[in-house]
Amino acid sequence: MSSPPSRWEVLNVSYVKLDITDLRETREQVRESFLQQDKSISKIRDVVTIHAARPRKTKRVFAVDSGFNTAYETTFTILKAAVVDEDLEVDRREDIYLFHVDNYQTDRLRRLLMQQALYEALAKTIRSGKADGSLVLVDGTIALTVFYPTLKDRREYRSHFRALYEELYAPLMDRCVDKNILVLGFLKRTGSTYLAEYLNVRGAYDIYLVNAFLREEGQYIGPIPVLDAGAKRAKVHHQYVTFYLNLKNWVYRFELLKEQEHAYREGIENLLYLATEAHYGMNPIFSKADEYARVTKRETNLKFDYVIHELDAEDRTRLRLEARKRTHFGYSTKRFPGRLTAG
Repeated sequence: MSSPPSRWEVLNVSYVKLDITDLRETREQVRESFLQQDKSISKIRDVVTIHAARPRKTKRVFAVDSGFNTAYETTFTILKAAVVDEDLEVDRREDIYLFHVDNYQTDRLRRLLMQQALYEALAKTIRSGKADGSLVLVDGTIALTVFYPTLKDRREYRSHFRALYEELYAPLMDRCVDKNILVLGFLKRTGSTYLAEYLNVRGAYDIYLVNAFLREEGQYIGPIPVLDAGAKRAKVHHQYVTFYLNLKNWVYRFELLKEQEHAYREGIENLLYLATEAHYGMNPIFSKADEYARVTKRETNLKFDYVIHELDAEDRTRLRLEARKRTHFGYSTKRFPGRLTAG
């Protein structure tokens, strides 16, 4: 028998610590863990309303995705965004940055700029008018919660966030509402607790609940509000709801604007129409968006070499030294081409 868990371990109910030297005890811990989850779910089974929908094609669909990568071990960064329509026509955007340092602030800013690239690419499509009345599926959250400025963020980040929201995001979302463009955030991994908290199920994640309830394709749990305690402080006035859908026997979470909640059922019907087994519940439209938004290391390295190949020796050396700080104290430089490291 393993030693009893400490109070610290008991308080952290998100995991079970396993000891594989005693498989008998480990199997019992796993079984007990699932048993506790089942008990929590059984208490609310009767209060959860499960709906079912059938495939129906009523809207033209667009998919939007973004990505980034860095060159070698430098702060040279390429950001990409792609918008793909049902004809697999692609509208791409690419931004290149060289950050001064690589730290927490840089990472926060880089991810905010990647979100900016995504919405700028989408805004271009929306302005063209060809997406009017359509469904736009955004890979990831459409809420800005994770980007809200914190006490750790500098003035530069706060300024970027404010500009992103006021000059790009808010006008874009308002235009989508006006043009009857249904915007859905598509979350492939339901690691949230929105549903659990809404149902007052303590110590459970949504993934356990939806996998227990939504067993058949087309089953869904209707929209619930996404509570956002930080919205007022961040001066964000948009609100959202979220729903859960079994799409080809895999459960996903979706977000949409509160103003568009009335259209969620139509969104579900169109998603079911587009779903395919071969693409794990997603249509090639969405795979194409992911493909064109992905930034490979090779591509980033090549563009970095192209940019710096005519720099003088001093500037190339400065880039090399900045990079070596992040490669085991400078002991490994094999990833750098000779023309970069040569002084």
